[in-house]
Parts: sequence; structure tokens; C-alpha cells
Amino acid sequence: MSRALSVACLLVLTGCGITAPRVRYFEIRPAPAGALAGPKLPAILVPDFGCVSAYDHLRVVIRRSPVEVGASRSLQWSTVPGRMLAQGLSERLEQSRRFENVRREAKPKPPYTLEGQVQVIELNEHPTRTVRLGFHLSVRRSEDGTVIGEETIDETRPAPGGDPADGILVLRDLYSEILDGVTARVIAALERDRSATEAAR
Repeated sequence: MSRALSVACLLVLTGCGITAPRVRYFEIRPAPAGALAGPKLPAILVPDFGCVSAYDHLRVVIRRSPVEVGASRSLQWSTVPGRMLAQGLSERLEQSRRFENVRREAKPKPPYTLEGQVQVIELNEHPTRTVRLGFHLSVRRSEDGTVIGEETIDETRPAPGGDPADGILVLRDLYSEILDGVTARVIAALERDRSATEAAR
């Protein structure tokens, strides 16, 4: 009995010495961009994006094979991907200085709303290290819900380096590049809609 008790105590003490892995937090904050030339467009609302359930959490998703993805306990986003990516797009539109204002929340809604759905955001370890980012965007008239522009983006880039932070940096740079084109296309969609509205009067 005494020996069994000693072994049990040793196991408890050993268990107390086990430490949880250190959690590392990451964010994707796109590089700032300059103002764009052109007249002011109406205000636009950019709420948090929706997100496919496999990615709708703080844990960074790592793809280990063509059919298996896993969420890391030690690698986490600073906020959920749908909010993080929407914040980046909102900031980029605001930096363009082409809109009367860019809001995350507003009542009543501004004339236009930009909605997004994150479809994939992951680090890929198979067969080589890459990153993948995919989402769908649609621009609507807030008043009647009419879609005036939409697109689906799905990009994969090599991510050399053994540290997950290397992959996050590639994701950040990829999102910055994507937002350059997205900003231009959102502006073009609003300009077309405003011209069509004025022509119909």
C-alpha cells in the first residue's frame, strides 16, 4: 500500500511539472496604401465577414494532407478570421479616400454594403509549405439588396521557412496584394451604379 501511494504521489508531482505549450498569437494587418484620385463616392458599410465553420475560430488551421486539416492549439489568431479580414478591407477602403466614410457598423445603413465570406485561410504542410486564402465578396445597394458586383478569390502561395510566422507573413503580403485589386473593383462597381442611377433619372 505504501509503495503504491508513493508511486501515485510521484505521478501527481510529475504531472504538475508538465507545462502547456506556449500560445503564439498572429494577425494579418495589410500594408497601408495611399489615397486614390477621383471624386467622393457614397458611404459604404463593411461588417464582419461570415466564415466557413472549419475556419471560424481563433486557432490557426494547418493542412496536413489533401483530406485532413487540423486546428493548432499553440498558434492562434488575435481575432476570428471573419473579423480580421473585414477590418483589413475596411482600413484599405478608408485609406483610398474615395468614400464619404467607411463604417463597420451603422444605423441607418450607408447606401452600399460590402459583404464577405471567408472560405479558406490555412497554412499547408503537404506536399510543400504553402499558404491559401479564399473568400467571396459582394457589393450591394443597402436599400434593396441588389448586388452590383461580386467576386470569388482563391490564392495559394509558397511559404518557405520552418516557422509558422513565415507563413503568416506570406498570408499578410498576399492579402495586401489582393486588396489592391479589390479596392479598385469596389470603386468601379459604385461608379457604374451611380452612373446608371443618374442616367435613369
